[in-house]
Amino acid sequence: MSQQGKPVEIRTIADRVDEDPDVSNLVSRLEADADHETATRNVTLRWGSGQIAVVKRAAAILGMPYQTYLKQVVFKQAIADIEHAEAALRPAPAPRRATRPPTRGRVPRL
Repeated sequence: MSQQGKPVEIRTIADRVDEDPDVSNLVSRLEADADHETATRNVTLRWGSGQIAVVKRAAAILGMPYQTYLKQVVFKQAIADIEHAEAALRPAPAPRRATRPPTRGRVPRL
């Protein structure tokens, strides 16, 4: 129903709107990419009952389902591990040579 309380009539006019083939291909590709990015995967983990109890307890303390808690914690830890590994693999900066400030023609007294 619309804002005025009257029902809105919707009719299908055509199966597809006439559009440029390049635009149509672009839209189709973007839709497929979006579908792929938002697709979820099921993962099975074999955990001991004690481990699951600890995870459920931590999740309960934070007031969230334990599956949500697991996803968040694992994702955050994976990001931290990747950042740590990349930092360790980054080449160290070249050592700086010690230089004295210019004396401007005067010899400093000791």
